[in-house]
Amino acid sequence: MIHKKTSLFAVPFLLMSTAIFSYLTLINKWNFEVASYAIFFFTLLYILALERIIPLKRKWVPLKNSLWTDIKHLIFSTAIFDAFGKTLALSMTIYIRENTYILFNFWNTFPFWSCYIIANLIGDLLPYLYHRISHKGNSNSYLSLFLWKIHSIHHLPTSLNWFKTNWIHPFNMFLNTLLKMTPILLLGFSKEIIFLVIITHTVIAYISHANIQTRKSFWDYLIVTPQIHHFHHSINIKEAKNFSNTFPFWDLLFGTYYNRKGAVKEVGVIKSSKINYPKHLAYYKQLVFPITTFNECCK
Repeated sequence: MIHKKTSLFAVPFLLMSTAIFSYLTLINKWNFEVASYAIFFFTLLYILALERIIPLKRKWVPLKNSLWTDIKHLIFSTAIFDAFGKTLALSMTIYIRENTYILFNFWNTFPFWSCYIIANLIGDLLPYLYHRISHKGNSNSYLSLFLWKIHSIHHLPTSLNWFKTNWIHPFNMFLNTLLKMTPILLLGFSKEIIFLVIITHTVIAYISHANIQTRKSFWDYLIVTPQIHHFHHSINIKEAKNFSNTFPFWDLLFGTYYNRKGAVKEVGVIKSSKINYPKHLAYYKQLVFPITTFNECCK
């Protein structure tokens, strides 16, 4: 009974806690960077605790032999290239604003909460499209197969947990961030809205990959929950949908939403005789995999 209640309130409690802290940050004018780190570490500890209390699958528990690869992905693939993406997005925005007359100063006429929702939906659109295209993997197209090989690094793990959120090719991370941040920066949303968008994306990204028990509920139509994102990683191609990162709005709109009762059975990449995927612990080979196998196409 306790575990059932815990799984029911696990996601809402995290969202409520981080929302309250974010609200306090705004009204007290706390440093955004410090607040972001505080929320990140709270989310980390919260998810790690839940993964011990209500794990979805015992076999998904982080293994010691993969910890070093997990850390490499966290530092080099995620943190550094996320920063690169934000830096380029900001630089492009500054340049465009200084050299054009395009100004969007009307957002202050909208309610704050509506700006927050609109900014999240706009920020999710281009990453959604890029994500969806990356899954095509057309064997007759160099570009399509190249994009899939880049994204396939995120799908290599045969388990999901907090650490596996960070398993992503640096170029994939860079593009995700660039495509998310550039539109909302160019459209002139306030720094407070930008802060909330980043916090929302970070919290949901990590909780959606968590190895925790959840149940099909109305939350699955509001945010990207573990329930629906686990299916995205399924080796069953019929389940491997749900390409949105934060809110499932674009999936619902474009017909790529998937959900059902129960949990995903197996996750990972579908084995193919045409693609020799790198081994799970071979970080360097994962980085160069899309390049070294680029010519293995269209034969």
